Amino acid sequence: MAKKKNRSLLIQKIAVGIAIVLIVALLGYFYTQVITEAPLGKFVEGEHYKLIDNPRRIHGDKVQVMEFFSYACPHCYAFDPKLNDWITANKDKIEFIRTPAVGSNLWRMYAKTYYAMDALGILKADHQKLFDAIHGLGQNLDSLDSLATWFADNGTSAQAFRSMFDSQLVNERVEAADQLEKRFKIASVPSIVINGKYLVQPSSEVGMSRMLDVMDYLVKKELQPSDGTTSSRPDSG
Repeated sequence: MAKKKNRSLLIQKIAVGIAIVLIVALLGYFYTQVITEAPLGKFVEGEHYKLIDNPRRIHGDKVQVMEFFSYACPHCYAFDPKLNDWITANKDKIEFIRTPAVGSNLWRMYAKTYYAMDALGILKADHQKLFDAIHGLGQNLDSLDSLATWFADNGTSAQAFRSMFDSQLVNERVEAADQLEKRFKIASVPSIVINGKYLVQPSSEVGMSRMLDVMDYLVKKELQPSDGTTSSRPDSG
């Protein structure tokens, strides 16, 4: 009986030892996988950014970065200064395009306002001032009349603004922006589209500040050579 008991204990000890070795080996494997698959600074598709279903092919030496925004959006207002600093820091790598979203009647009105300012040559001077008026000063600029008065107070005649606001040029540009918004399935702003194929948006995993880190990662990814000799740059289409 004593011999059988000792033998049983020995078998149990051997089994426990084998189990411990297997557990340690598995832990080492999973640890290696985590380090390999999610190194520091790497962002994960589906968690930090999305692949666009119907990508827009881009050509050129720089990575195209497109922001969808609205003057009605307080988050866009808060993001704008940080984004402008990022654009300046990356101006040698990127081509930046700001595109007004057209998700509602109010957003459409502000999209027309954006393109009217551009056509009148006052966008650079008045973009931030209009943002500040709406969100910083709390001015009620939610109608064509109130906007025309605001522009008149800021050096552009109300008549010139109204005329451009309803022009064919502005309407065509707004419709083009609307088509892009639908193509990229933009459901909220601010949204960033990198090179026509990656979508970056605020989420529980990606806050406003981290959006810029994800954008850095994707711009770098797009600039990496695809075959060791040339950059991975699709053609336009």
